[in-house]
Amino acid sequence: MAYVLVKTQLKDGDLAYNISNACRIPGSKNKQRRTTVETHHRSDLTARGIDPEAFIAQRMEALKREAKASPKAIGYQVDFTIRLSLSGEGDLQVSDDCRNLGFAAYSRLYHRLELDEFVNNRRRYLDCGFNLNVIFQHLLYSRCLWPASKKNTWEHKDRFFGDTEYGLQDVYRSMDHLLKWRTDLLRHLDAKIKEKFGRRDTVVFYDVTNYYFERDEADGEDGLRAKGPCKEHRPEPIIQMGLFMDELSLPITYELFRGNTNDCETLPEAMDNSIIDFSDSRKIVVADKGMMSYYNIMKIRDARNGYVISQSIRKSDSQTKEFALSCEGWERTLDGNGNVVSMIKERTIPRRASAYGDVDDSKHSGIYNERQVFIWSRKYSDRAKRERQAVVEKALQSEGKRSKDFKDSSYGKSKYLRKSPVKAGELVQADWCLYEFDASKLEEDEKYDGYYLICTNVIGVEDESGINPDRPSGHAYYRDSDGFLVLNHVVPASEIADIYGGLWKIEETFKVTKTGMLSLRPVFHSRQDRIRAHFLICFISLVLERLLELQLGWKYSAKSIQESLSSFNALQLANSNIYQVAYYDVIVDTILKTLDIDISRKFLQQSDIKRIIGQTKKKDYEG
Repeated sequence: MAYVLVKTQLKDGDLAYNISNACRIPGSKNKQRRTTVETHHRSDLTARGIDPEAFIAQRMEALKREAKASPKAIGYQVDFTIRLSLSGEGDLQVSDDCRNLGFAAYSRLYHRLELDEFVNNRRRYLDCGFNLNVIFQHLLYSRCLWPASKKNTWEHKDRFFGDTEYGLQDVYRSMDHLLKWRTDLLRHLDAKIKEKFGRRDTVVFYDVTNYYFERDEADGEDGLRAKGPCKEHRPEPIIQMGLFMDELSLPITYELFRGNTNDCETLPEAMDNSIIDFSDSRKIVVADKGMMSYYNIMKIRDARNGYVISQSIRKSDSQTKEFALSCEGWERTLDGNGNVVSMIKERTIPRRASAYGDVDDSKHSGIYNERQVFIWSRKYSDRAKRERQAVVEKALQSEGKRSKDFKDSSYGKSKYLRKSPVKAGELVQADWCLYEFDASKLEEDEKYDGYYLICTNVIGVEDESGINPDRPSGHAYYRDSDGFLVLNHVVPASEIADIYGGLWKIEETFKVTKTGMLSLRPVFHSRQDRIRAHFLICFISLVLERLLELQLGWKYSAKSIQESLSSFNALQLANSNIYQVAYYDVIVDTILKTLDIDISRKFLQQSDIKRIIGQTKKKDYEG
């Protein structure tokens, strides 16, 4: 029911304002039944000194508020002969009379990022009989709410309100179109996040992970799937994905690599193909020791950017180890009992390193200046001892046993076992060896527990007098004389440690894509273009999810958000256009209030839901 105003010109020249409520006649498409509620005449209002137009506008608003606040009583008949029936096979079964409301949260973000305009501006030039914008939304929302195959997503498309008239082949054709727009789509997404959410990307984090496939065969040399060192130690072919993330934990862009690609080899290609401008804007690239190669560091420095990369002290040269273990120069942090919980110190040194060049494949060496931050943490020291304890116990259990394996190993229990060939009690060439526990190896490893090294070319001004007040604190310029990236504020060693410490967020993001809500693995596609399109859809779904977490102040985990929004369904009452909200919890309530989505009643008419979904598509929402 809605209120409508009809103005009628009377024969005596007066104007009558008729306020009526209108409701659709059941069984008809456009016919309405109207009942007059109030009638006011312009002459009467004017005689009382009242502005007619302003008065009528106020009355309309007042009546709408009263109608919204007052309960609606609707006669409803229940057909008790309706029986239960199965909707089909699959783990995402939904009945014909149940629809999801949780997707409204992602719809709000999708339209605020103006992804609908991006797609619609391009699909109008395509000769296709399906709505690509609708299919794109359903693929994204389904990945966030009920991750499954494209076929399963299509089979359960009716859980969404609105247009669902498209076929399975339309889904695959849509993926082909979206892949063609990949670069433009990623750039559009990045620009809108900067505009609407204030992306902070002076510091960019980079890491690599891999995803496995449900098949045993690898692709040819031009394909992405190859057997390589899987992080889950699985035998199936894998694919590598390199991910860039900003300071707000929002993904920026990604690149795909063949599964047997070494981690450190992915960074140069990822930088070259990235939508991030590494050439004209100063960036700080943060990565773990897997990216620690001379070539990668030189590539970052040649682009006049900064880097913050970790390095293993155990694998460092003797001078670096000696400096780390020296008691001098440490700045110590104590707990309430006076015990040391962490230490930090730094040095700046010239480093000589070598690598093979791209042009002539010859080995080249050079010297560059580097700032090194050394850190010791009791928490990391204790954790290293705990993790090593099980390995040591296994090594001790193997002491004195015979083995035909003479090969040395630095992994597992073999790391702490010496393999001595024994025959008749003497060490000789033999068919078997005797395991002996290597206490000296254990002692050497324990010396470096809790220590780690961060290498960087990022520095700051020496003191506050050097700060340029006309430039923001994060402003950076590259000093060509010594190769340092200088930030416009004092940068102590602790800040470098904090910058590197943000790298854990990208690891947590990978967990969201794997074992978390997105369930990106295993990958079922076989064609190379479909694999790439699949990762594009999953990446944009990840962006929507992380934006939602950001809007909520990272109060809830991605998995808990998914569980709540996927359960936030409405059940249609039989033989009516009335829906009953079937689930509601504190997470759903927080999301709706944060995103300003008005779903506050247990019973909703179909027109109410249509209005709510329409509101999520407005671009003027500011969050």
